[in-house]
Amino acid sequence: MKFLKEDIFNLAETVREVAAKYPERIAVIEPDGFATNSKRKYKHFTYAQLTKDAESLAPGLRELGINEGTRIVCMTPPSYEACVVGLGLQRVGAFTLWIDPSVGYLNVAERLSRIKPEAFVGIPAAFLGRTIFGWGARFSKKSIVINGFFPGAKTLASLYRNAPDKPEKPNVSPDAPCTVLYTTGSTGPAKPALYLHRNYVNVYRISHKSWRFDPENNPPVDMAIFPAFFFIAISAGGTMVVPPIKFPRETPAKTKSKALLEVINDCAVQSCFASPVLLENMARYAVKNGIKTPTLTRVIGGGAPIFASVKHALLEMMGKDGQVFANYGATEALPSTEMGAQEALEETFPLTDKGAGICVGRPFEGVEVRIVRIVDGIINSIEETKQLADGEIGEIIVRGKHISPMYYLDDESTRKNKVPDTNGQWHRLGDSGYIDDKGRIWTCGRVGQRVKSKDGDVFPLLVEPIFDAHPQVHRSGLVGVTMNGNIKPVICVQLKLGHSGSQKDIRKQLLELAAQHSITSIVKHILFIKKLPVDPRHNSKIERPALEKWATRKLGSA
Repeated sequence: MKFLKEDIFNLAETVREVAAKYPERIAVIEPDGFATNSKRKYKHFTYAQLTKDAESLAPGLRELGINEGTRIVCMTPPSYEACVVGLGLQRVGAFTLWIDPSVGYLNVAERLSRIKPEAFVGIPAAFLGRTIFGWGARFSKKSIVINGFFPGAKTLASLYRNAPDKPEKPNVSPDAPCTVLYTTGSTGPAKPALYLHRNYVNVYRISHKSWRFDPENNPPVDMAIFPAFFFIAISAGGTMVVPPIKFPRETPAKTKSKALLEVINDCAVQSCFASPVLLENMARYAVKNGIKTPTLTRVIGGGAPIFASVKHALLEMMGKDGQVFANYGATEALPSTEMGAQEALEETFPLTDKGAGICVGRPFEGVEVRIVRIVDGIINSIEETKQLADGEIGEIIVRGKHISPMYYLDDESTRKNKVPDTNGQWHRLGDSGYIDDKGRIWTCGRVGQRVKSKDGDVFPLLVEPIFDAHPQVHRSGLVGVTMNGNIKPVICVQLKLGHSGSQKDIRKQLLELAAQHSITSIVKHILFIKKLPVDPRHNSKIERPALEKWATRKLGSA
């Protein structure tokens, strides 16, 4: 059977078709505590049960006034009930607004006020936050709680009705709003990226290629730890494994690696998408404890770079058939390019250590990437840009059917981040970079986070890897600090746990290392920080505005 046939994102129809052909195929595996022998227990849900529950929920949603175009906030971490409600919402054509509470509870209230929701579905903790912080009291009659109870909210059980023999398809067009995904806000105010149905379907079509799904011959068993991809296995008629994470308390950096590895091996997980910090912690734990994941043949990381040492550890954990890929893009362009571990380890990482930037691979089929001259401001037309030659550093822009065309109710952000073109709009990824002679894209860091020194622009991902290569350095971050009227590049260093040598000696060694490369020779200031600030969603991207404030204070008091 063919998946994602139409330009309407309606996986309820996919689940129904799979259930008709393979009713006993497992759709969802959910951790369910421990047995008396301390082994994990699991709940297994078939496609027959999933389609029955989703189609029974849809009439109840319509009775509640949730139907085509209803703007509904979703604060539903992965679970079986989250899967049921997600499919039910797709069946009635609702417009889902995904909010990540890791951004901070007060920020959630601000974001909800901007996108004007009409309904709410979430776990009890989300309802508690909504009550305490005032997350939209206007839609109290259209509130649904999953995985528990909350006063005044409807449970799924209370909304189940008799499932129709032939469910109606949602009355939406490919150009109707499908979902909003918020950007992390790590490089400025978080923005509500709007995906139309035709765009979001294409996100999943590209992801099928990235995950190397072969649903006809090998239905996937996947564990995705990112909201946009929770349904990726279901979209290919496979099995969705719910990760053993206590949302929202456990961030990617605090997720228990032992638990993840147990679930991966118990459930024979074949593919996994996660943030680099989670993958790093899991791989290092596995290598340290001699744990192998023989069924896990494909790991995909996104949200930040996956460095060489992490790829080595992942491949050691996975065994001879393992493949590790880093996806590159943005919340508005999921995903756009792909880089495999073997090519990176053999060809590009040695160049990264010498100041070449980070290679993010080649674009997926149907995705166009262009390097244009950097413009600090709005670009009103593609005619205002200058396309650069291979090897020249500029701004990366991207175009494709999977890309969010605008920001919801935010025209200013749309003007700032989109480039009109009569042949199809471009999206500004916000990164600097270049294309090499093999057609590979290299990133040099955020355009807005380059240090504009009097000696020229200094790009973070050109200089940081040189310092990161020092054996005592865990990670470094570049910021610009104004001193005596001039902006100076400053490297902030987080040392490895249990590092050897004094900070004085390491600073001397780092300055000597910097002097060996023309690109880092202008760096004269090195600070040591206990822990670099990182973004709340992936716990991987450096929060440079916060780091710059810290460095300014540190140098001001020196």
